[in-house]
Amino acid sequence: MSRNVVLVTYDSLRADHCGFMGYERDTTPTLDRLAHDGVVFENAVASGVPTIASMTAVMTGNYSLASPEIGFDEAQCKQVTQRPTIAEVVSEAGYATGGLSPNPPASSYFGFDEGFDWFEDFLAADRGVLERAWNRVFERSIAGGSATRYLRLARNVVRREEVLRPWEDYYDHITEWREAVEEPYFLWILVLEPHHPWVPPSSSQRWSSRWDKYRSFRHYWEMLNSGWEPEFDGTVRERMIDLYDDSIRHGDSFLEQLWTDLQADEPVFIVHSDHGEEFSENGRYGHQPDVTEELIHVPLVVWGLEESWRVETPVGLRELAPTIAELTGSPCPFAGRDLLSLDDDTRPWVVSKVFVGGKRRAAVRTATHEFRRRNGRTELVDVTSGSCESIGNESAAAFATALDRHVAAEREKEAVRSGGERLIVEGRV
Repeated sequence: MSRNVVLVTYDSLRADHCGFMGYERDTTPTLDRLAHDGVVFENAVASGVPTIASMTAVMTGNYSLASPEIGFDEAQCKQVTQRPTIAEVVSEAGYATGGLSPNPPASSYFGFDEGFDWFEDFLAADRGVLERAWNRVFERSIAGGSATRYLRLARNVVRREEVLRPWEDYYDHITEWREAVEEPYFLWILVLEPHHPWVPPSSSQRWSSRWDKYRSFRHYWEMLNSGWEPEFDGTVRERMIDLYDDSIRHGDSFLEQLWTDLQADEPVFIVHSDHGEEFSENGRYGHQPDVTEELIHVPLVVWGLEESWRVETPVGLRELAPTIAELTGSPCPFAGRDLLSLDDDTRPWVVSKVFVGGKRRAAVRTATHEFRRRNGRTELVDVTSGSCESIGNESAAAFATALDRHVAAEREKEAVRSGGERLIVEGRV
């Protein structure tokens, strides 16, 4: 089987804000149509949060690694470049490979261009004094410099770059690449809508107002300066959700355009989100590294197969790698499952984990519950009702055993090495 495959990644799209997942607003009409005729994974779980961790798992089929001894950014760069990626695998199988990501955490800076014949991330080329100076600002902001972070944000506002770049600005790049290559092909596009700050065009505003859009920059500034824990009242929160939903609708129009333009190629479309978004549910806004349900439960739809069905079994995004290898008929170096071949005996849980300040937080997600260790607490969340309680009795034994087995298995993996420095394989939860 050698199908054309199109992987569309939405940045920050919560599963519970999609129509096909039960949301009351018509935010995702195109994705809903694909879901109706495709395969819906009702309990898809991000393997890490935020983008860089999640997309590392998607592209390499392995959980994100990071080490406090080396530093988050350097570790991320190495782990992508030193592992086989989806693009490398399908390229070796004879596929044309194209990728576009306007989000720096999923850019060539971190090695996400590995294996792509064509890759566009809009990062400044190292040409001339101004470009080199901006590259230094960008690198320092990525590393956590506060002054350079604000300078980078100001430039993005003026020039509509990175998270403020609408999909219409780069769509022609995609069609030009498609016209220039032969089939079969693998195409990956990361769409920034609905990443914050939410400034949807007027044509996509159904629930928010023009003034809401202008206020969004002030709210974004307040979120940024409060460590993503602003004290917004209910009115502001609802205003932000309205903007978020309109941004989702705008992102859905990209899928409609791409789906229409590529239908003659009969591709398999795989549409998912890298992670979700919090709107004060846990005292925060945005998507800081954590394993809460609002962040790890993501939409996942596969369209273009002969049949349609819904899968309740929990699946992890890192299992997209072996699934794409199977769809393209490529040799599969990835661990994990082909998601399109799940059966009733498949493991009924998946793990999500993140790296936070030298420590790891992890969660075991089933179809109905999430068991997690975070902030020194052990919690069990009923994902159907949202209720959460601290637990420490025998009822948690099955979840704890599953998590401990996973940690032990990860500890046995060979550490990734580069330049004589050792990256610690995850396992310290």
